[in-house]
Amino acid sequence: MDTTNQSPTVRSEVLRSPSLYFKEFEASEELSIHQRRLFSGTGMKAVVAPIMYRAIKHVPKWLALLPIRLLVMLLRLLYVWSNNPFRQSCEYISRLAQDAGHTHPPKQIYRQLLANALGTVENYFHLYRDGIDAVLDIIQLEAQDAARINRLAEEYGGVLVMVPHNFASVFAALKMNRNFPLLIVTRNSPTIDRTKAALDFFERMQVTVLMVRGGNPFELSRTLFAELKKGTVVAATVDSIDHSSQSIVRMFDQDLGFASWAAKIGVKKKVPIIPSYFRSHGRQVIAEFGEEIVT
Repeated sequence: MDTTNQSPTVRSEVLRSPSLYFKEFEASEELSIHQRRLFSGTGMKAVVAPIMYRAIKHVPKWLALLPIRLLVMLLRLLYVWSNNPFRQSCEYISRLAQDAGHTHPPKQIYRQLLANALGTVENYFHLYRDGIDAVLDIIQLEAQDAARINRLAEEYGGVLVMVPHNFASVFAALKMNRNFPLLIVTRNSPTIDRTKAALDFFERMQVTVLMVRGGNPFELSRTLFAELKKGTVVAATVDSIDHSSQSIVRMFDQDLGFASWAAKIGVKKKVPIIPSYFRSHGRQVIAEFGEEIVT
C-alpha cells in the first residue's frame, strides 16, 4: 500500500488486493470526514468499523463482540430519546408501511434493526475466524433463482442485478458467487481504513469487486461492456447515491431512487436487469430476486 497524495484536505493511498478487479485501487478520503457528527450513520461507521475490524482480527470472540453488544445495548436504551435519529428513521419507516397497509410499530423496527446489525457483525466474525463454510448456510438463496440467473447469463451473455445498500447484500455475495460467476460493482467506503477492512473481507469471501468511488466512468463502462459478453452476473449497488443524478422507479411495490448508470449499460448491452433485495433477520440472510427486465 502506497500513500500517493497527502494534502490539507484529502489523503490518498493505493490499495492492492487479489479481490480487486484491477488488483489495485487508489482510495481517497476527505480529512474532514472524521470531524462529522458521531451520531450519524456515516460518522458512527467511520469510528466503529475500524475498531470492530481490529477486534475481530486480534481478540477472543467474547471480547471482540463486546463493543458492538454494548453499543446495541446503549442504542436500545436511547430509544426513549425522541430526537434519536435512528428512532426517527424507524418512525418514518413505520408510517410508510402503514400507508401500504402494513403494521410495524417503530419500536419493533428499531429493535430488529439493532438485532440485524449485531447479527451482521457476528457473521463477519465467523467468516474471518472460521472461513466461508461456517457461514454459507446462513444465507438463503433459492435454487430456482440461481438456475434462472445462470440461464439468463448464458442466453444473453450476462445479467445485471440491481443490489440495495444494506446489511445483508454484501454478505450474501459469497453465496451468490458460489452459484454463478459474479462481479460486484460498488462504491468503496468514504474512509481508507474502512476500505482496507472491506477488501480483507472480500478476499475471505473469495469474490471479485470493482470499486467505483472517484473512478474513471469510461473505464467502468468499458469493463462492464466486456464482462457482459462473458456470461458474468454483475451485481451493482445502485441506491447509494448523492442525489445529483438519479431515477425514480417502481420496484417491489415501492418508489425507489437510484443512480441510473447501471440500467443504461444494461439497456445498451440488451442484457436482463434483475431487481434484488436481501433481508436480514438476526444472523439469517434471505436473498430475493424480482422478475427480469429485458429491453
